[in-house]
Amino acid sequence: MRSELLLAALLLVNAGRAQHAFTLRQAIDHGLAHGVGIVLALNDREKADAQVMEALSGYLPQINGMAQLDDNLKRQTTILPAGVFSDQPTPVQFGTQYSTNMSVQVEQVLVDVTLLNGIQASKPGQAMADIRVRQAQERLVYETARSYAQAQTYQEQVRLLDENLAQYEELVPILRLRLEKGVVQAIDLDRVEVTRRNIASQRVVAQANYDLAVARLKRIIGVPIGEELMLTERLPDAGDMRQPSATPFSPSNLLAYAYDERSVLLQRIDLHRKRNAFLPTLSAYGRLGAMAQGNDLGDSYERLFDYSSIGVKLNVPLFSGLRRSSQIRQSRIALDNMREQQRDNIQAYELDYRSADTRLMASNTTVQSDEENLRLAQQVFANTNLQYQLGTASLSDLLNADYQLKEARNNWAVSHLDRVIALIDLEKAKGTLLEFAKTL
Repeated sequence: MRSELLLAALLLVNAGRAQHAFTLRQAIDHGLAHGVGIVLALNDREKADAQVMEALSGYLPQINGMAQLDDNLKRQTTILPAGVFSDQPTPVQFGTQYSTNMSVQVEQVLVDVTLLNGIQASKPGQAMADIRVRQAQERLVYETARSYAQAQTYQEQVRLLDENLAQYEELVPILRLRLEKGVVQAIDLDRVEVTRRNIASQRVVAQANYDLAVARLKRIIGVPIGEELMLTERLPDAGDMRQPSATPFSPSNLLAYAYDERSVLLQRIDLHRKRNAFLPTLSAYGRLGAMAQGNDLGDSYERLFDYSSIGVKLNVPLFSGLRRSSQIRQSRIALDNMREQQRDNIQAYELDYRSADTRLMASNTTVQSDEENLRLAQQVFANTNLQYQLGTASLSDLLNADYQLKEARNNWAVSHLDRVIALIDLEKAKGTLLEFAKTL
């Protein structure tokens, strides 16, 4: 009764868990909509928009209010020279016990080239944020395709091990019957039983690897770990494998190259901004205020004296202790380094492309060869198994055929995974991974 209640409880728990069944394309679409990396990149894009407004704000009117209350505990004494009020110098104290000053000032920048450079820098900053969004999408597509292929590989290994295990499950009872009749020795049954248990252990490991790969896939595409996820696509045969896109390699197609270009432009603008810090700035202002004075705090507000003024302000940098010239030198060196790094990156991008292209060509041949080897190994094992049951083949022949089958199976799974990884590496190296994902 207790076991029945436990089984019912497990069924209720599983029924309440959300289940997902995804093709590779559906998994990518789900990741693009729910992946954490995409959300972070979009937030950075929104942050870049706010930085544009921040840069523009420097050329918009600046309005500030000020209020100040002074309690002159001991007013300053001023000495009037002799001859003003008397023949002797006369000490006097000006002002009152309390004084209040309130004002509002509006200031408008008329000329400031460094602010204009800041506005110019906001445009490549926005472009870099857009590129980061596409890079996040490309990274998600890459990681999703790779994790999906790993899960497919382990799923296929589980399926093949199940088939192999089923064959031994049929063989063990036959051997026991033969042992009872004295046709085979006990050691033959023990050897087969050991092999069957090894296969069962390998199946447990393959299932654990599959569960881990699915969990990794769920994390990438934004599916809660506690929810079920099933793969609806199996590994393709050699004849059904996807081929790379026909787009030739060009650095200009790469998001990383575009990002490098914007980074160099941003650094160039920074160098101009450091140089333009030597130029004068001009601004206009208007001020409106009121003052109250008196020896009693309450009575001082009975009479307010207003005032106003307008003017222009010119600031001419003359000497900054070599600070600006040092900043210019640092910015110029940084620009030179970025240009040199960009040239080296182009070489690295082409090397990645050639490497992926070479690995894909090699994996195409390997997949076809391993698939044919697996087919032959399965046929050899099935024939040897039948012959052993008929008594025309030895147990050693059967175990050797089983070993060859396991080797062929592992080689086939690894070569398929290597081929998928080489394919997405090639598309990424060409800068066409996002477009390739749309064809899945």
